[in-house]
Amino acid sequence: MVAPWYLMASVGLGFAATLGATTLAFLKIGSEPGLMFMLPIFIYLFVVAIGTDYNILIIARLREEAREGRSPRKAAEEALRHAGPTVAAAGFILAASFATFMLAGNVLFAELGFALSIGIALAAFVMAMFFTPSITALLGKKAWWPGHGAMPDHGPESIGGGEREPEPAGRA
Repeated sequence: MVAPWYLMASVGLGFAATLGATTLAFLKIGSEPGLMFMLPIFIYLFVVAIGTDYNILIIARLREEAREGRSPRKAAEEALRHAGPTVAAAGFILAASFATFMLAGNVLFAELGFALSIGIALAAFVMAMFFTPSITALLGKKAWWPGHGAMPDHGPESIGGGEREPEPAGRA
């Protein structure tokens, strides 16, 4: 019951930051009189959905690491080490793809391309790679309440297992 709340907060903050950055870029820095009226819906459809996916990838790995008996900080470190490159690559490719809309020479496509590329970059690199692991590490075992993501060891045959054996030196 705890993790879903800060995951939703992450996605909501990403939506707000995306809309704010787009407003700043086109209304304050640029000379546009307004934004495309459908832009918040497009941001919601793409940025919120994709941001949720990236958060799910990271939180699933965080939970696996917690079940292995790692400390919250070590679990966050390992989750980023293993799932981070996937989220980063997907975020970069998708943000770059949407950024090409800005080359269309049309203000509507420029707004859409800017908003989606900035929003996906924020969702991938700020929210999924920093916000979610940081909050999870700070909350520790409370992040999984009342679930069983980091329950105490009940033997090697239990879901949570015990402490993981240290990896040999030199093995990645």
